[in-house]
Amino acid sequence: MANPLLEVRQLNVAYGDVRALWDVSLEVEEGSIVALVGANGAGKTTLLKSIAGLLRPLGGQILFEGEDLGRLNTKHRVDKGIVMVPEGRRLFQTLTVLENLRLGAYLPKARAGYDDSLDRVFTLFPRLQERKNSKAGLLSGGEQQMLAIGRAVMAGPRLVMIDEASLGLSPILTRHIFELIVALNGQGATVLLVEQNIHMALKICSKAYVMKTGHIVLSGTGEELLADVDVRKAYVGERGSRL
Repeated sequence: MANPLLEVRQLNVAYGDVRALWDVSLEVEEGSIVALVGANGAGKTTLLKSIAGLLRPLGGQILFEGEDLGRLNTKHRVDKGIVMVPEGRRLFQTLTVLENLRLGAYLPKARAGYDDSLDRVFTLFPRLQERKNSKAGLLSGGEQQMLAIGRAVMAGPRLVMIDEASLGLSPILTRHIFELIVALNGQGATVLLVEQNIHMALKICSKAYVMKTGHIVLSGTGEELLADVDVRKAYVGERGSRL
């Protein structure tokens, strides 16, 4: 059996004396959408930052295609195809859409495929092509989220980690962004998704993990977790959960 594209083994992370992750393990198969869900402060963003190389773990392993990433900095992880769309988008507000996209292809490998990647982004997000000369700060919230994802696509990713894609968006725009994430996955990108809209995330993912206070407390397919009474009570608005 082939190794998963991404494997996290017994990961422990702390901010100073405060432990944030406790023996966290998960797997992401190539070509899949995996959701990581849980309440605010559960450790989801900390896990993504650790995978991206922005935080140094206390212990454990992060493997990508079977290779231990422990000695690789963020730049080298991006070069291997690991790209993160951060919460809050973090766009360059005074630069145009096209300039923001160009910055996503800053590494040599990505620059070599710039034209193909730009065509891919504009196929996924036609609205960005229409607004390519507009300043990022003048875009709507939905357009900014498209641009943040598009910038990640420009890096030629194998794994796209998306932190809170629907944050601040209307229900209609949220549905549209989720449709675009599915389309991105359909083009071959593997997606690890942290999302506050748990119902939508579980509907599109093939596998999901539930985090609570730095621990993985439950895992299963999206359908299994949607059907789990405790998950529905804890995260989809019903009462009486044990989670």
